[in-house]
Amino acid sequence: KVLVVGGTSGIGHGIALCLAAAGHSVTIAGRNAATGAAIVDEMNARGASSHSFTPINGFQLKDVKDLAARTKEVDWLILTLGMATIQGFTPTEDGFDQKLQLHVYSRFLLASLLSPTLSKSSDGRCMSVLSAGVHSAYKNYSKDPKLTSTYSVSNAANAAGMYNDVYLEKLAEKFPNVAYSHAAPGFVNTNWGTEMPYMLRMLIRPLQSAFGKSKEDCGEAMLKGMLSSSKGKLNLIDEKGMLTKPTTCKGHEEGREEIWKHLSESLSEYM
Repeated sequence: KVLVVGGTSGIGHGIALCLAAAGHSVTIAGRNAATGAAIVDEMNARGASSHSFTPINGFQLKDVKDLAARTKEVDWLILTLGMATIQGFTPTEDGFDQKLQLHVYSRFLLASLLSPTLSKSSDGRCMSVLSAGVHSAYKNYSKDPKLTSTYSVSNAANAAGMYNDVYLEKLAEKFPNVAYSHAAPGFVNTNWGTEMPYMLRMLIRPLQSAFGKSKEDCGEAMLKGMLSSSKGKLNLIDEKGMLTKPTTCKGHEEGREEIWKHLSESLSEYM
């Protein structure tokens, strides 16, 4: 059984279709029930297994916790929820920036809450699709871990990638019979950037059409990498689905414990 969180759009949608075609039982989680129902119909047309939609609002940590509580059995957890914006720090009701809540805190919470369930599977796997191996270090993790005063598009991207590396690596140590991976999807022809200003979207769309891979080709590559990942360590996957050398960004080792402490303490009331 596979849970794809963020499976109602973009890369998550592509991964869900690939999984269904391969015969897996897939649940997609997202905010739009109508879109979710349509994708379930797509999956049913491609595979004989049972597929479903379940709602989640990644901007609300209580909703993320509710999803984890509803998930009684899962073998593979795939995290693709996210957004692309050029806005400044925009807080959710939980006090985190919107983009970072989707890219880091909601993913970390769900991975943490479902890891005990994944560890009961004979083939437990958890993959976060974001920016493995292509991000730099966020240097202010100690003074400003939430980026409330040093927020920028580049700092948010680097923090998200670095924080994903840290929590996946730490969970791999805590649950050594689960394979944890962080993947970089590359340039994909999806509806990425729907929150961007109109003119910027109009510049991006032709480039995506001309040079971006399809969401299903991306899905195949991501799944290839996930299934090649080893247990008990952090696995990094490139855009072709190949496992890269275990090289996290500069500063990863120095910041690992402090970033893990920040994540764990920030979400302690939901754990």
